[in-house]
Amino acid sequence: MERERILFIDDEQFVLDGLKRLLREFRHKWQMEFALNGKEALKMVQEKEFDVIITDIRMPEMTGLELLERLQADEKTKKIPVVILTGLEDRTLKRKALDLGAVDLLNKPVNKEDLVARINNVLRIKHYRDLILEKNQALEKQLVISQKMDLVGVMAAGAVHDLSNLISIIVGYSNLLIEENLLETIEMTSMEKIRRAGEKASGLVNQILKFSRLDERISTINVGDLISDIVSILATTLPEDINIVWQKPNEPIFIKSNAVKLQQVLLNLCINGIQAMAESGGSLTLSLDRAGENMVRIDVTDTGVGMDDETKEKIYNPLFTTKEEDKGTGLGLFVVNYILDEYNGKIEVQSQQGKGTTFRVFFPLFLEQPLTPNQTQTGNRTSDNDFPGIFISGSN
Repeated sequence: MERERILFIDDEQFVLDGLKRLLREFRHKWQMEFALNGKEALKMVQEKEFDVIITDIRMPEMTGLELLERLQADEKTKKIPVVILTGLEDRTLKRKALDLGAVDLLNKPVNKEDLVARINNVLRIKHYRDLILEKNQALEKQLVISQKMDLVGVMAAGAVHDLSNLISIIVGYSNLLIEENLLETIEMTSMEKIRRAGEKASGLVNQILKFSRLDERISTINVGDLISDIVSILATTLPEDINIVWQKPNEPIFIKSNAVKLQQVLLNLCINGIQAMAESGGSLTLSLDRAGENMVRIDVTDTGVGMDDETKEKIYNPLFTTKEEDKGTGLGLFVVNYILDEYNGKIEVQSQQGKGTTFRVFFPLFLEQPLTPNQTQTGNRTSDNDFPGIFISGSN
């Protein structure tokens, strides 16, 4: 079992030597390292992982409080528990140390039993915290998967009806060819309709199956192609009084991400927009463009009920929803925010009650284009204008 690593910091060498002697019987249990000042300590924590830091509060060049601030400001070191060791009676300094994130205070001269007990206590708390964090991350991952399955259900509900119609076309034209004995003189128009109907049925099934897979791979994504596929999927669920407006850019725009997770983000936002227009109908508009030199921006805009400021502040909280109990879990936007954090994206929202909402998603632009167009495909493509209730403009 790997020993736990503890860093002691004090500007007086005799204090460090005293700590070494005091704790020599624990060398088999802890890997103890020592630094004479805050700058030396900062360099050490960048190179190694420490389980606990014990530092003097008053030191030249960098005080213990300044060191604590620097540690708290760095994502890599902010979670390391810090114990302040001081001979000062200044309560203001001690209070400030606790406010800055110190987990405990020890007065000089230190008693061996007290020091060992405090170190064991801090290590025990850190162990429990790390365990909770690990469990929480596992639960969040399961939450993303669970919510994605909810979306699969929404998609499948519309696809079943559409697939039924497509299969009817295939069966109907097949019967026509048999009954009229046209097998030797097949009309190309009938055969073409059979072929196109089969392709659309296959495309819908493949898109849903691909979305349901647990694929964590990072790939180069042609965002325009991916959005076109999403528009095709959504068209199967749209009521007659809602249409989608999507204009694909003439030039391809690429990002490096996980295609399934990006699809999940955009489907969440689109389905939210569609549900916001359930009573009044309207338009869902998707747009894609570059944002500055290094970012990609995707806008999802609906003409639905909109939100007030109080609602906007809560929308990313887990289990928060304004929908009826059987129509929303309150997980959609929480999952969107979680995925964007995971893949270096961010989200903004603009909304006005009675006028609609725009969600704006940003991802880092990938400037190096793939070698061949086939590398950017996101699945079987279908003609977007073949779907009812949808308006498509621009090149495909």
